[in-house]
Order: sequence, then structure tokens, then C-alpha cells
Amino acid sequence: MKRWSDTIEVETPIEHVWSYFDQSLEQTKKIMPNIEEHRLIHSSGETVGNVYRQSYGVGETKEEYEVTVTEFKDEENEKRLTYSYTLAGVYDIQATYLLEKAGEKKTTFTYLSSNRPRKWYLRILILFSNDQAVANFVRRVKRVAEEEYNE
Repeated sequence: MKRWSDTIEVETPIEHVWSYFDQSLEQTKKIMPNIEEHRLIHSSGETVGNVYRQSYGVGETKEEYEVTVTEFKDEENEKRLTYSYTLAGVYDIQATYLLEKAGEKKTTFTYLSSNRPRKWYLRILILFSNDQAVANFVRRVKRVAEEEYNE
């Protein structure tokens, strides 16, 4: 299994940053523009256990998968959302979004991701992967949140 993480300071209140993780397609697309669908297909009655159908497209390539909320915390000073899903039947992925209040108008945002190949030969490819996608994602969240907050 390979793990990546990155942390960035966002110059907006924690509730504003958290709004991008509210499970709506509109908000999700702002920080994940290649997401084409994100809809609830199974409600557990709680947030943890909810399952969403998500589709992701880049050019002609489109992937569909189900994401399950495995962890959810929504407190005044700390917020956490963790998804688990299998991508293309070959990678088990877990993604965690952690927000911590660093001030009235400042949030520390951490993105953690792990990727476990289901096929032995894919383990070699994972060894050579880098954290560029994770770094790009945290910078996108910061940019979008700050631009929309300052409007």
C-alpha cells in the first residue's frame, strides 16, 4: 500500500472550506472538476455508511464506482470525512479530508490518501508514483475556497 498526504493553510473559516465536502455535486465539482456524478444510492441513516455513485471523466475515459463514507466528524474546531472505494476493479483507495480550525478566518486542510493495488504486478507501478496529484488537489481547494470567500 502506498500513502500520500499534504497539508496547506487556507485563509477562510473552517465552515467555508467544509462546504466543499457537503456531498452535493455542485460543491464537489468546484474542487474536483472531473467528477461528473456524485449521488446518494444508499443511506445508512447516518453519514457513516452512506454510499454514493460517483463517475469521473478525463477525455474519453470515464470511470464509475461506489464510494462509501467510513468516517465522519463535524465539530466546531475539527472536521473529517473519509471515503473508501475501488477504482477500475484494481485499486482499493481511501481518501481522508481533515480540516482543523487555525483561527477565525484560517483553516488547516490535510488530504491523506492510500492506494492498495489488488493485483501483485501493480505494486511495482505504485512504488514509482509520486504525490503530485495530492499536492495539486490541496492547492486547488485553497485557491477555490479563498477566491469564493473573497468575492
